[in-house]
Amino acid sequence: MKKLKLYKLIPLWIFGFFVLFSSCSLINKEPNFLVILTDDQGWGDLELTGNNSLKTPTLNKLAESGTLFTSFYVSPVCSPTRAEILTGNYHPKSGVYGVSEGGERINLNQKLISEYFFENGYKTALFGKWHNGQQHPYHPNSRGFETFIGYCSGHIGEYFDAELEKNGIFFKSKGYLTDYITDQTISYIDNIENNPFFIFLSINTPHSPMQVPDEWWEKFRQINPDKLNLPDHSSQNKDLNKNFGDAKNNTLINHTKAAYAMIENIDWNISRILNSLIDNNKLENTVILFLGDNGPNGNRWNDSLKGRKGSTDEGGVKSPLIFNYPQINKNLKKRIDKLSSSIDILPTLLDIADISYDKTIDGESLKSSLNNRISDNKRVIFNHWNGKVSVRSNNYRLDSENNLYDIKNDPGQTIIINENKIRDELIYKKENWINNVLSLTDKSIKRPFTIVGDKNKLNVLPARDAMYSGKIQRSNRYPNDSFLTNLKENDSIYWPIEVYEDGFYKMDIYHTSSKKSLGSQILISSNASKTKVTVDEIFESQLRGMENDRVERIESYLKNFTILKTDSIYLTKKSDFLSLKRIKPVDGIIDFKRIILYR
Repeated sequence: MKKLKLYKLIPLWIFGFFVLFSSCSLINKEPNFLVILTDDQGWGDLELTGNNSLKTPTLNKLAESGTLFTSFYVSPVCSPTRAEILTGNYHPKSGVYGVSEGGERINLNQKLISEYFFENGYKTALFGKWHNGQQHPYHPNSRGFETFIGYCSGHIGEYFDAELEKNGIFFKSKGYLTDYITDQTISYIDNIENNPFFIFLSINTPHSPMQVPDEWWEKFRQINPDKLNLPDHSSQNKDLNKNFGDAKNNTLINHTKAAYAMIENIDWNISRILNSLIDNNKLENTVILFLGDNGPNGNRWNDSLKGRKGSTDEGGVKSPLIFNYPQINKNLKKRIDKLSSSIDILPTLLDIADISYDKTIDGESLKSSLNNRISDNKRVIFNHWNGKVSVRSNNYRLDSENNLYDIKNDPGQTIIINENKIRDELIYKKENWINNVLSLTDKSIKRPFTIVGDKNKLNVLPARDAMYSGKIQRSNRYPNDSFLTNLKENDSIYWPIEVYEDGFYKMDIYHTSSKKSLGSQILISSNASKTKVTVDEIFESQLRGMENDRVERIESYLKNFTILKTDSIYLTKKSDFLSLKRIKPVDGIIDFKRIILYR
């Protein structure tokens, strides 16, 4: 009786919270985790957020049976959001300040969610896009992921039979990329027996190139543009039309159709994974998260929100977050308006798994919010990209130019309000964040690319990260999938490097060579060490990729490359650069994709 009286003294919501998550851990102390992140799918790119131009029945059901967060925010572009999910910190604190040339790498002093799970006995896997470092120890296999099948760049130029990596080894996949990485996810789930798992499924679509199989494209190909709900192009959105034109433009129309076809394909693939979890009796004990990494990559319907990908306004950073845990779904809130962010994913999942973590991170656990606990509404979220910072409070957004908007009543940011006290308070918090977080990033320092001495790990130096001189040209101003062309006599390609172990390194140079370039010599050098190799075979390749595009792309097209093998070069810890220079005066153009070094 005494115990019963003590229980009566406990407030009901505290008791319910305790029962919910303690009983959950008693039933299964080690839940599985599946995080699904899509690329360039914004808030308005779902049927459940009001878009009636497409069908996403699987995601509808996930949200209906689980929880939908309606005030959830990410970063304006890819690699910063990924860094925030993985570290629980704002991306400038994690060392990420760009999307290529080393700016996408997460600092090694940051502990990733994958490392927490791996250290606690979980099987860990990443399928799809990484975009937080190509070279070890920044590579996913060095950051807690036992299994990695995907690509490290910001985007790749082909979604059919794409070139991917499997634990650091390049290979050609088969079929449509989103389908392929889904197949790999299902196979992984099918073959795990005793260990809990943490899977990060980082889907490549609807990021460009806008390639999608016929069966999905045909549904949208002949749809009347009036049924696409394309937004009107008011003055606030006039800067968004640079690449896509206005609502009457065929590029915008076809881009939107392709994006919707890709999204319906995503929804279908998620249904395949759910069926696999059911078949393996793992669905009940699997926590599933779904979100996008930034706003839409085109000026399509986005629930009247201002901005798209790259913008720090609502439309560029608002994302749906679906939380679903079948074992406890019936006890959870169905809709949560609490202000939340990508930095909250790490603490939330680790709390559910009962794994301790560094509580000094920026993120806050959402575990209590899921149980309907009243939470503090004084929190603010910061969004930053390309020198612009905006601040989101519970009701307001202070934009990058310090204009204040009442988001609760004006989500489209159409009316600047004059609430000076609120504005001044948010400006103060913004300046404090800039001084204490954003100031940690110094873009002027070119961080070197690492070369490790482990014989089991390849050292990849891609063209996208290279600097160059002379008449060399990049195949496209967007570097992630670009190659270098027009390599002529005395032209150089070079990288700042950091060598972990002294030793001899052999090299594979991925290149093309015309008949006129036969006999050319390439000098590879680093400080006092150097070696030469002669171009001794013809390998010409035409641009490709456009044959599968549903709309003309803005990024680079592709070429095939062959491998030119070299003698070893001796590198030491004092070596601070690696250079490729064409030295013999022979005509003809050489193109360059990457160099791989082997210890």
